[in-house]
Amino acid sequence: MKVTTEKLPGSLVALDIELEREQVEKELDRAARRLSQKHNIPGFRKGKAPRFIVENYFGRPALMEEASEDLVNKAFKAALDQEQIEPVGPASLEDLSLAAEPFRLRVTVPVEPTVTLADYRAVHVPLEVPEVTDEMLDEALDSRRERHVVLRDLEEPRPAALGDQLTVQLEAFLDGTPLDEREEGTPPRPSTIVLDPKRLAPGLAEALVGAEIGETVETTSHMPEDHPNERVRDKDVQFEVLVQQIQERLLPDWDELPTLEEFEGSLDELREKTRQELVEAARESAEREVVDTYIARLVEQSHFDLPEVLVEREADRILHQQEYEQYERYGVKAEQVYKLQNRDRDELVQQLLPQGEARLKINLALREVVQGEQLQIDNSEIDSEVDRLVEQYEEAQRERARTLLSTELRGTVANNILDKKLRDRLIALATGAEVPSASTTDTPTPDADATAQAEQSPADAAPPAAASAEA
Repeated sequence: MKVTTEKLPGSLVALDIELEREQVEKELDRAARRLSQKHNIPGFRKGKAPRFIVENYFGRPALMEEASEDLVNKAFKAALDQEQIEPVGPASLEDLSLAAEPFRLRVTVPVEPTVTLADYRAVHVPLEVPEVTDEMLDEALDSRRERHVVLRDLEEPRPAALGDQLTVQLEAFLDGTPLDEREEGTPPRPSTIVLDPKRLAPGLAEALVGAEIGETVETTSHMPEDHPNERVRDKDVQFEVLVQQIQERLLPDWDELPTLEEFEGSLDELREKTRQELVEAARESAEREVVDTYIARLVEQSHFDLPEVLVEREADRILHQQEYEQYERYGVKAEQVYKLQNRDRDELVQQLLPQGEARLKINLALREVVQGEQLQIDNSEIDSEVDRLVEQYEEAQRERARTLLSTELRGTVANNILDKKLRDRLIALATGAEVPSASTTDTPTPDADATAQAEQSPADAAPPAAASAEA
């Protein structure tokens, strides 16, 4: 059997296979036996008619058709073994010529993506951690205090004052058109607002000060240029607010806050703890921004030749994740929702192809970095992480937790360790910190199973194609 390969775009490989006559004749013999066993041929018992009789009775084209599936499957599998090709998806039969010698077929098969990674050590992103100001600290402490607010109905009716919580029917208009759509004649849903200028649209809190229950207040606010709603940016919005209830908001004294927060220490110590939390959160946010920007630039500067089957598979994973989060975790089957909404799941997958391609590129690029930096994990690291996680459980649950983390969830633990190593290395690479070159990195001997699981990307996880070729 002669096999010629051709590399095609989209990480496809075309196999041009030329079959030997003996190979074809053997399959025709088998096909003749199958036909004689399935059909009555005059003068012969089932399965006993010789091949030339079967061929004369049914015709050579029918014999070829009967033999073609097994012939193609065996030739395809033998060609894969001969050329040492591992498919990542089903093959396609592009051409089949068995009518005359030479007997030929052409099959295309998707293979591992080709990634030409940019010089990832040359991609730099500065780490800019914002300063935690006293104003930010005061707001954080105010938020802690707000968690313990107590609402109290008014003992005697009075007008609304700053700091009160109001139950209102609020409607907003832009150029006379309501911003919230609802059925005509249906009043706005009741909502609660706090009369705090920092929480409401400019001037709205001040306009409501002095309002009585049952009173409707009309006012106009000019929205800031950076408002989250693009429709109202730098525009005047008209408000109609019907006050339905006024409640006092009783905040605890500052000296009570440490006790309410179950903090063992003084208010000053709680303030310092809050500052450190803000500093840590600011740094984590800045590091996430660095990693995201670094990955985006790395992907943009790299070249990927992706098979469509892996892009579709990644899009399907994204949709499956959405289905779990939106439906299945609440006991609802996504198929039932699609049926009610008259939606086709395959079409939803097609809509997610751009996201699937983007995520696949990121995963492949990061896999290349992991391999380039020789980031590995060993059994001792996994065992230490299991010990740390087990300590977070209550005493009665620890034995079961250890069993699960050490067996079924061991791969997840390994992934988390490798993710942390990769994140730290990306930050170091992006910020230009001194990191050892991959050739001199001192890495432990990895646990083969755990490292393989941890490094697995969507491309690695794709099962090989079946031996049969699809026409």
